[in-house]
Amino acid sequence: MTTLKGAIRSYGATVRRIEREQQRQAREAAKQFKEQQKLQEIEDAQQAVFNWSNYVETIQSLHKKCTTPIDWDQIRNSTEPIPPVLKSTHETRAKNRLLSFKPSFIDRIFGLKQKKINQLKHFLEKAIQKDTKHNKIKYDKYLQELNNWKELQAISIGIEKKQIASYKNALSYFEPFSDIGELGTQINCIFETDRIDINLHINSLDIIPTYELKQTSTGKLSKKNMAKSKFNELYQDHICSCILRIAREIFSYLPVEHVRINAMTELVNGRTGHLEKQPIVSVIIPKKTIETLNMDTLDPSDSMQNFVHAMKFSKIKGFNSVTKIKLTT
Repeated sequence: MTTLKGAIRSYGATVRRIEREQQRQAREAAKQFKEQQKLQEIEDAQQAVFNWSNYVETIQSLHKKCTTPIDWDQIRNSTEPIPPVLKSTHETRAKNRLLSFKPSFIDRIFGLKQKKINQLKHFLEKAIQKDTKHNKIKYDKYLQELNNWKELQAISIGIEKKQIASYKNALSYFEPFSDIGELGTQINCIFETDRIDINLHINSLDIIPTYELKQTSTGKLSKKNMAKSKFNELYQDHICSCILRIAREIFSYLPVEHVRINAMTELVNGRTGHLEKQPIVSVIIPKKTIETLNMDTLDPSDSMQNFVHAMKFSKIKGFNSVTKIKLTT
């Protein structure tokens, strides 16, 4: 028979054993939580570095993307869209059900004949509405395709004749610079028969990150200020990448022989002390020359050496204003 003291000792030992087990489980849970937290921090750091690297790569490789050249001859020789065949499938099916309806013995006994006929007529009306809706969608789509075809026909004929108005209409129709944010704040074009003069109002310095992200050997995130020289070189590559991209897009749409692109930004005029829009890069890019370059491997800034250009750049001070390259006739 267990005594009271024995029961108390047994109970106390059980409680202490449970408490020790709970403490062990708590320590184990805390350890696992810390390990999971550490792994999450390493993954977050890895993702942050990847995003940073991807962004830096993107802003200096815009020239690698470009629209597939437009085949204006193919557009001009394309056939006019054919009007759609308007169908009455649902109406025909509902009408056949109405015409073939024969009241059953039950219908005649309970006077359901007219009710069912009215119901079938209602279904017929709905079927006509459904066909009308479907036919309208098809015909509206056809009209849109026809209008697009007519518009492109007019543009392609003008392109063949090298009409400036058609050049403008082609760029307005396809909008190759609709996502202007990645190339600059504004693009202005002056058209001539065989060349285009473009003023690119460039993105501000804010597009370049002022810091670098790296992952340490222990997996932690390291953030430090970017060296001024590297910052300026990234901005130079970004501007030159934008210039190449714009030239490639123009040549993809229009049969011009060369473009002059002037990268414009606000700089202090030393004579007046006021901020003025001034060119920091001016370059004449012939179509034949740019087609020989490997866009995937070239350095955007170094590639300017392939063209007649003006660019004053210092790794320490960045860009300075230049005089636009003269367009010769």
